Amino acid sequence: MTWLITGCSSGFGLALARIVQANGHNLIATSRNPGRTPDLVNEVTGKGGQWLKLNTDDPNCGQIVEGLEEQGTEIDVLVNSAGFGMSGAVESFQEEEVRRVMETNFYGPWRLMKAAVPYMRRRRRGMVVNLSSGSGMEPPNSLGIYGASKAALDGELPNHCE
Repeated sequence: MTWLITGCSSGFGLALARIVQANGHNLIATSRNPGRTPDLVNEVTGKGGQWLKLNTDDPNCGQIVEGLEEQGTEIDVLVNSAGFGMSGAVESFQEEEVRRVMETNFYGPWRLMKAAVPYMRRRRRGMVVNLSSGSGMEPPNSLGIYGASKAALDGELPNHCE
């Protein structure tokens, strides 16, 4: 089984990447800047996995899925783990800051799902896992923008791949 996981340089993405490899699965780990985490890249590649550069803010980020599939690497599980938040009153942010949160937490995962799900449907198997947050349902006062991005993510799950 091949897993493509975004946001593997820290947090849940890294923890899940380690679990995937410990259980003998094929891992394609990604991060915006693999050069910042050479020890992690070496850890993953030393165990037979791949580490690819992927910025989910890039409008063409779905091409990573298409490229892998065209090379014969079938993505069985896509995990959208990359994300970040900002803390503060919603009126205190500039529009460009809000758009960046939405790019990373909503549009990036959507682009990757848009690329991966057609392949999964054709094979009649596959899974998409979007890591969200309770803030998507009930954000604390200081996490309104983050909560909005996660609420959007929660609402974009693809239909079952049958």
